[in-house]
Amino acid sequence: MPRRSVAVLVAVVLAVMASAAAYDALHTAQQKAYKNATITSVYILKGVVPQNESGAAAEAQGLIKPTRMPLQFVPHGAVTDLAAIRDRVAGANLSTGEILVSGMFVSLKSIPSVAAERVPKGDVAVSVATDQVHSVAGLIQPGDKVDILVDIRGAQETFLYQSVPVLAVGTTLVPAPGSTSTAGHPTTVSQAGNVITFAVTRDAAARIALANNGGGGVTGGIYLALEAAGSGTMTTPTITGANLVPGGPSVSTSIISGSGPAPSGTTSGGISEKSTSNALAP
Repeated sequence: MPRRSVAVLVAVVLAVMASAAAYDALHTAQQKAYKNATITSVYILKGVVPQNESGAAAEAQGLIKPTRMPLQFVPHGAVTDLAAIRDRVAGANLSTGEILVSGMFVSLKSIPSVAAERVPKGDVAVSVATDQVHSVAGLIQPGDKVDILVDIRGAQETFLYQSVPVLAVGTTLVPAPGSTSTAGHPTTVSQAGNVITFAVTRDAAARIALANNGGGGVTGGIYLALEAAGSGTMTTPTITGANLVPGGPSVSTSIISGSGPAPSGTTSGGISEKSTSNALAP
């Protein structure tokens, strides 16, 4: 055998011996560290588990793996049987390297609805489908306030409600108090932006739904007018063929404010109802 080949073989043998010695030293150190310690099996996260991911899905993706460690280092509530979390979901985004404990995965029933938390107490959420012409060219954003106009039998245009809070546009919710973006939703309005959701009383929700479906003599659904920031409610006339042209006969109407008497009902969200004589009025 050539001298050079012998030298390479000797080097390889020495490297293997060195590796074996290092492994033996490490194993010996671990044994000393674990001396008289009770070793138990736990589970560790091998990857990021996103919020609302089920335990079964995380396991199937290889994000949860078993490992062994001294019992004295095992955190309280450590999961020892994956059956306990397979039908549950991650309550938050879980990081790689964390030891799996029972509180990380929760029951679906215990997760509050993000949308429900945005609806003021006493109100309900109601949605209407609009096009760009009826919804200010799609400029309405969650958190805006709008006025709702209705056309009665093609003879008069009047305000049904003023200062109606917009809860969501598409699937984009109004930001939570103290935040600048929505929880669990994109910060830009979704492509389903032709669906506008309002937060109103049940009475107002019924009227809006009826008007949007053509009830009460309403033709063409509803029109939305975007309010300027901080503008509030004001008295507005009902427009008919008689006063459509400026300078024609004036029409005296009134607005029922949210703080005054409201025989026809106002919402706790501050919207005001236009007093009319059409079929939508109580």
